[in-house]
Amino acid sequence: MSARADHLTAAPVLAGLRVGVVLAAAVVVLAVVGLTPSFSWIPEAPFLLVATLIPLLAFGFAGYRSASASHRALDGMIAGAVAGLLSGAVGGLSYVAFGKPLLNVFVGSVFGAVGGALVGAVAAFFALRRKGAPS
Repeated sequence: MSARADHLTAAPVLAGLRVGVVLAAAVVVLAVVGLTPSFSWIPEAPFLLVATLIPLLAFGFAGYRSASASHRALDGMIAGAVAGLLSGAVGGLSYVAFGKPLLNVFVGSVFGAVGGALVGAVAAFFALRRKGAPS
């Protein structure tokens, strides 16, 4: 076992799961509003803006909070990736529930995890920079 593996904890995974569960609920609501014909009266541009900003803010929150607690940028990236994986999978399942292909679950999970990791890492960098800790 390497010296770096000794410092890995479950805290960033738990932080990502907490944020991911809340975000997954928001993704289900957004999927219902976006895919149901009865909500077609909602303007598309503001809806897409909200549907983009909610996950970005959530991934950033997970990464910032996790890195602030551990003083490690890797923990922020892990928390963002876990939140993205969970919310992306739920988003893909929401699409499948509306008759879209099953591939959406895989694609949502991968894009969610990668996007969450990137946003979480950037937020972690800002968290560590604000606290003055080495990244």
